[in-house]
Amino acid sequence: MAQLAAQPNEALAHWARISGASYGQIAAEVGRVAAGHGRHDIQPDSSRVSRWITKGERPRHPVPAFLAEAMSNLCHGHTLSPADLGLTSAGVPAARRGEAWSARTVVAAILDTTRSDAVTDDRTPCRARHLTGAALVNAVQPWLHLNDLEPLPTPEQPGPRLGLSDVARIEATTEAFRELDNAHGGGLSRLAVVGQLQHVTNLTRTGIYTEETGRALFVAVAELASVAGWMTHDAGAHADAQNYLLLGLQAAKQAGRDGAGIGGHLMNCLARQANHLGRTDDALELVQAAQYGTRKLPQGRLRALLCSLEARSHAALGNIEEMTRATGAAEQALADEDTTTTPGWAAWFDLAEFRVTAGVCEFEAAEHAPTRIGNAITLIEQGTADRPADRARSRAFDQIALARAHVRADEPEAADIATAAALTLMGTITSTRVGDRLRELDAELATVLGEAPVAADSRARIRTALQPL
Repeated sequence: MAQLAAQPNEALAHWARISGASYGQIAAEVGRVAAGHGRHDIQPDSSRVSRWITKGERPRHPVPAFLAEAMSNLCHGHTLSPADLGLTSAGVPAARRGEAWSARTVVAAILDTTRSDAVTDDRTPCRARHLTGAALVNAVQPWLHLNDLEPLPTPEQPGPRLGLSDVARIEATTEAFRELDNAHGGGLSRLAVVGQLQHVTNLTRTGIYTEETGRALFVAVAELASVAGWMTHDAGAHADAQNYLLLGLQAAKQAGRDGAGIGGHLMNCLARQANHLGRTDDALELVQAAQYGTRKLPQGRLRALLCSLEARSHAALGNIEEMTRATGAAEQALADEDTTTTPGWAAWFDLAEFRVTAGVCEFEAAEHAPTRIGNAITLIEQGTADRPADRARSRAFDQIALARAHVRADEPEAADIATAAALTLMGTITSTRVGDRLRELDAELATVLGEAPVAADSRARIRTALQPL
């Protein structure tokens, strides 16, 4: 008997439409594939296929694999997995459903995800389910137990011999992708990073390496997953982005203590994504879990960025004293850092980023204590002045934050100048997140300044910039 799902299987319906095949033709192809594997007893009919699609019934093993092969045959040019057809548990990898985070499971999940991503397009239904609340917190819990190391994969076939110098070259490539993301946004380079993530993950199961190199290789996989996840988030595919970040967290766990830092960064990314989507409670829980998981690491930028993000979450929740405490802790951690040991994934959180983030905290706090808006403007301006010129996306966010602060301070002319700067920068990057923030600025202009002529002009230019080409 098939397992029942609560709703139609939109992913399978999508691929059925792509194939152009009738339910009867799909059923016949599944039967043909099953027979080719020696399973002549599996002969579904059109009504069974209809129930898989319209009622969300989930066929039992091994039918999903046969269905995936059948749909691959019918959808010429696409190689589909059961997960692509919505036939895993809500698209969530097994390791995220409470099963052991074994290296082999993590590798399989990343390879499955990257292969699927490479052959789908923007019209394909998202196969990942966006987790929130307790489900999200539960999903990251295994990472906190860093001492429970699983054995590394044994090579499935003879492959390249890898050393730490190979890992260093992989990390250099990842850094180049990270710089592209910082400069231009995630839209243009995302699939290139996904391809590199697939390639490097495959090395973990085919390469020959020592224990030390193997653990370092999983750190490299986690770093790539963080970049892929952040670029995907920047492109607006938030469920898929969260999936990449969680897979990266699973990879970081395979590195043990050596993966604690990148794991903390991945938790930071998950928390920032939650904040962006208005899930402040989730963000605070994630960042506090990250602080616990990285508590044995030296003071430095990771601690600074986590404390800064904690402050932002407290500010949004109106916890002003906690915001002030966390901001002070972030500033102290940044001052105490040994800059010679700063990893590439943490380099973005510099003094400029700290000041802008502290300014955004003051902006959020001004919702509860209006006199703090002056602090917000001062801090954001200080951070913006020190922002590197090549960080175009960050500079766009800075100007939007500054414009919103000037709106709140009833300074429409200053808000208009910052808005114009943000719109100019927007033309140089590909980032749906910048568009999201501009929409918030548009709403704030309408709510606070109403029909004031300068505000109306700012809003008109924002709406023009956000219109699809």
